[in-house]
Amino acid sequence: MLKRPAAQPVKRLTGRDSVRQLVLCVVALGGMAAAGRAFAQTATGQAGQQAATQDPSQAPKIPPVTTTVVVHGETKDDYAPSTIEAGSLGGQPMSLRETPLSISVATRALINDQQARVLADVVKNDASIGEDYAPVGYYGDFAIRGFPVDLATGIEIDGMTVAGEQDVPFENKQRVEFLKGIAGVETGVASAGGVINYVTKPALTVRAMDLATDHRGSSYGAADLGQLFGKEPGTGVRLNLALESMHPYVESTDGWRGVGAADGEWKIDEATTLKTDFEYQHRVQRSVSGYQLLGGTIVPAHRSPGVMLGDQPWSKPNTFDVFNAGARLDRALSPGWNVHVAGSYSHSLIDDNVIWPYGAALDASGNSRCADSPYYFFCPDGSYEIYDYRSPGELRINATGEALVSGSLRTGAITHHVAGGGSLFHRMVDLSPTIVYAPIGVENVYKPNLAVDPESPYQHAGPSTLADFDIQSAGMLQDRAQLAAGVELIAGARATRVSDFNYTKARVLWLPQYAATYTPPWVGSATHLLTFYANYGTLLSLGPQAPWWVDNAILFLRPFMTREAEAGAKYEHGFVATADWFRMREPFFYPKVIQKADSFCTSNLAFGGSVAPGDLCFESEGHETHDGFEMNVQGKTARWMQLSASAAAIHAVSSGTGTPAFDDKQVINVPRLRMTMFADIAAPRWHGLHLMPGWGYTSRKEATRDDRVSVGGYNIFNLGARYAPGGENGRVTVRLYADNILNKRYWKDTGASYGDTFIHPGAPTTVRLSAHYTF
Repeated sequence: MLKRPAAQPVKRLTGRDSVRQLVLCVVALGGMAAAGRAFAQTATGQAGQQAATQDPSQAPKIPPVTTTVVVHGETKDDYAPSTIEAGSLGGQPMSLRETPLSISVATRALINDQQARVLADVVKNDASIGEDYAPVGYYGDFAIRGFPVDLATGIEIDGMTVAGEQDVPFENKQRVEFLKGIAGVETGVASAGGVINYVTKPALTVRAMDLATDHRGSSYGAADLGQLFGKEPGTGVRLNLALESMHPYVESTDGWRGVGAADGEWKIDEATTLKTDFEYQHRVQRSVSGYQLLGGTIVPAHRSPGVMLGDQPWSKPNTFDVFNAGARLDRALSPGWNVHVAGSYSHSLIDDNVIWPYGAALDASGNSRCADSPYYFFCPDGSYEIYDYRSPGELRINATGEALVSGSLRTGAITHHVAGGGSLFHRMVDLSPTIVYAPIGVENVYKPNLAVDPESPYQHAGPSTLADFDIQSAGMLQDRAQLAAGVELIAGARATRVSDFNYTKARVLWLPQYAATYTPPWVGSATHLLTFYANYGTLLSLGPQAPWWVDNAILFLRPFMTREAEAGAKYEHGFVATADWFRMREPFFYPKVIQKADSFCTSNLAFGGSVAPGDLCFESEGHETHDGFEMNVQGKTARWMQLSASAAAIHAVSSGTGTPAFDDKQVINVPRLRMTMFADIAAPRWHGLHLMPGWGYTSRKEATRDDRVSVGGYNIFNLGARYAPGGENGRVTVRLYADNILNKRYWKDTGASYGDTFIHPGAPTTVRLSAHYTF
C-alpha cells in the first residue's frame, strides 16, 4: 500500500487558466416531488409490513403507477432519509429513529448540493468521522470515533462487504450510511469505529444528465437512465454512465476516470424479488504524498497545498480498475416470514506508482544526513529522501455470501421479530514480493521538486503472488422483542470462525450485542416521535501490521477485541435529531522502546541479529479508551430551511502503555472537538433559489503519542447556491458551490495511528458549477 511502502514486499495486509466557458445545461425534473413522495411512502410502508404482525389485508394499498407518469427517478430534495439499511440484520429497511445505534446518512440531495465525487467530500458532514490518510489521487482511509476503518471489512455496498481499497463511485448511489460504533451481529470481524455502507439507486423510470466543471477546468458528464417494465412497480433497470477529466488543486495530479453501472430489479412473482447491481470504474491519476514531522518534533511551516513533493515528470500515474457486483433474492415464505439469499464480488486492481518522500535524507553511502534524528522522519532542516516506488498488480478480492430468515411470532403479549442465518466471507490479496523501492535523490520541503533521473539500471517489480487469504464463516441470530408500553429489547449474537493467512490457528469467537429502546407513548400524537436507546457489544478486529523499522518488522499482531457501551435519544418531526454518549475500549498499539527480547520481539527481524537495549518493537500494551458525546440533526427544521449539522466531543486517551510519556495522552489524529453544519435556505421572494452556507470547526490534533507535537485547529467556511426555476417540479437545477471561501491553510489530518505517521495539508478554495437536466 502507498501508506507503508517499505512493508509492501511482504504480506497483506493543481492555478491554470480561468474557465473560458461555463457549461449551461437544460435539465428536467418533471414530476420529481410527487414521485419522490410516492417512493418514500412506498419504502416506509414496506418496512412497516415486515415489522408488524397485522393482517395483510389491512395493509395500505399503493396506488398504481399510470402510464402518464414518466419520471420517478429522483426523490424530493431532502436531507433526512426515509429509511436506512445499516444496523439491521439482513439489511431490512428501518427508520433512523427506530435503530438502537448511532447512524448518520448523506442523502442523494446532500451529495448533489455539495457536488461530492469521493467519500472524502461526504464524511465532512459527520463530526465523528475524519480522514486518516486520504490524499489526492489515491483511495482514502478514514477514522470513525477515532478508530481507523479497516478497508478489508469496513466498506459495504447494499450491506455486502467490498474491497475498500477504492474510491467507490457515487453515480449509482442513493445515499451513504455511516454506522458509528460496534454492530458485530451485522458486520462480524471489522474495525471498531464502525461501517460505511453505500446504498444503490432503485430501479425507476428516469431520464437525466449532469454536466459540471470547476474553476481549474475540470469537466464532468453523467447520464442516469432508468426504465420500469409493466404497470406495477417492481421490475426495471437503471444505468448510470459518467466520464470525468480531473484537474485537482495539487500540481501534476491531473487525471481522468470513467464509470459504468447497471442496477436491476425483477419481480419474479408476488412473493419473489431479485435485485442485482454492477459497477465498473477505471481511473488514471498521479497521487500525492504526505509530509512528515521534521526530526520527529517539528511541524513544517505551511507550504502551498498545491505543491507536490517528489514531482518528477517521468514518473508513472496510478491506474485503478475496480468492479463490484451483487445480487439479492427475497422471497415471502408465509405471512410475516421472509427469506433472502445474497452474494457479492468485489475486485480492486491497482498499478501503484509514486515518487515517495520518506524519512531522512541519505548521503552517497546511503547513510542518514541527520543521524541524531529518527530515520523514519524528515531531517530537522526539512530534507528527505525520495524513492521511486512501483507496485504493479496489487489485487484485492472480497467475496461475500449470506442467507437469512426473518419473521414475527408471539409468545403471550410479547411480539418477537426474529432473524437468523449464516454468512461466508473470503478475502484474497496479491502483491509483488519484489516491488521497486529505489532511492533516487534528496529534496527539501522548502526547495522541493528538484529534477532527478530514474534509478540506473531501471528496476522492474516481480509478478504478484498471494500475500493474504482470509476466510470468515459465521452464524447469526437476533431477537427484537416488543414489550408493552413502548419497550423493545434486542438480543443478538454472531458466532464467527476466522482463518487468516497470517495466523497459524483459526479462531472461533462469540460476539454478543444487546440493546433496548423505549418510545414514550405520551410523546407525539398519532406517531411516536421520541425514542431512547442503549446498547452494549463486543467486536473482533484483525491485528495491525508492524512498520518496517521495528524489530518485528512487517509482522501482523494478533486479532483483538473492542468493547462498547452507548446510550442516546432520537427525535423525529420532519427532521431527525440524535444525541448519544459512548465509551469504547481496545488495546493500544505502538512502537515501544525495549531493553531485551519479549513475546512480541524475540529477535531483530528488521536488521538481523538479536534484540539490543533501546530497540523499537511494535506491540500491544495497555488500552486506549474513547469517551465521546455526539449530536446530529438531519432534515427540514423549518418550512424554509433544511439542515445537516453534527458535533462530536471525543476524549481518547491511552493508559497502562508501559511508557509513562504516552499515558493519559490524547490519541494521534483524534480532535477533542469537531463541529460541522450545512444548510439549505429558501431565498425569500425568489422562487426556486436556495442559499447553501456551510461551516466546519476542528480543534487541534496530536501528531505524536506523547502529545508534545500537534497541528492547530481551524475553521472552514463554505457557500453555495442552488437554482431551480420550476422548483421541485422543474426540469433544470443549477448549483454553484465553493469550499473554503476564505482560502484557509490548515493541516487536515495527522496520518495513520499505526506505524508511520504523516500530515497532510487541506484543500484551498475550490469553486464548482453543475447543471442537472431531466428529460
